[in-house]
Amino acid sequence: MSSTSENVDDRLSMLPEDILSRILSLMPTKYAVGTSVLSKRWRYTWTSVTNLDFDYTRRSPNMITLKFVDGNEEKFTKFVDRVLKFCKTSHLNSFRLHISSSGVSQSSILNWIDNAVRLNVRELDVCVIQSELPLSLFTCKTLTDLRLEPSDCDLKRWEFPSTIYLPCLKTLDIFLCDNPLAIQGCCPVLESLSLNVSCYVEQDFILNIPTLKRLNLLCISIYDDDNRKIILRLPKLEYLFVDGELCSLFEMEDVSSLVEASISCSACSFDFMWADILNKLRGVQKLTIANVSLFFFK
Repeated sequence: MSSTSENVDDRLSMLPEDILSRILSLMPTKYAVGTSVLSKRWRYTWTSVTNLDFDYTRRSPNMITLKFVDGNEEKFTKFVDRVLKFCKTSHLNSFRLHISSSGVSQSSILNWIDNAVRLNVRELDVCVIQSELPLSLFTCKTLTDLRLEPSDCDLKRWEFPSTIYLPCLKTLDIFLCDNPLAIQGCCPVLESLSLNVSCYVEQDFILNIPTLKRLNLLCISIYDDDNRKIILRLPKLEYLFVDGELCSLFEMEDVSSLVEASISCSACSFDFMWADILNKLRGVQKLTIANVSLFFFK
């Protein structure tokens, strides 16, 4: 029995470093780190993982994850610092940072995201209370997927700098951004976009992204007499999803590529807005509607 275990251990140890790191990247923390006791060969193998997941509230089964309860902010911070210090991968596939506690310092969060950028991160998922982000994030040359979400009931908006250029970004999800239109022209290969449209601004909301194929809009309004427009200049758009409150008229200059549309709004400023947007979407192959007023069915 001992001989068999040793042979298995030997065969695993003979695998290339990149194969071992892929295997460990798919394992929960306790198993990935636990391999360090197998032998000297395995002591630091886990430091080559390409997926990092730090969650202060819950556990993810498929990535390097650490779960802490309230009151362990210092322990959590030391753990993340240590993992990033010893992480030796040159290309980080994914980095997930979800923190619901205000006890974790903003400087630490900024440093961790900056480290992810330094490790050439491809997919970044951030959900924290603090709204400030490191400048290095907005010029990351390797980033393909970015998700920014405020934690819990935090109402702070993400602050975007004046200089943004993300040449490889294809998917962008933003919740509560101070100026979502700042990304226009800064993401030359962007294909999927999810964002909030705050209809309380005075000017029209004009979205002009020639490469975009999928758009998810959450409309938010605080006015009952909103007459501003949402103008979509998206010639390659294939999928459109609108939720929240239908608070503005839509103008779509070219929807010839549109395959599917879904409109599910819990409120509407005026009934004619429903008629307007549905009239513009008559040519789509698949149309789903919910919470629509019944006036035009009478």
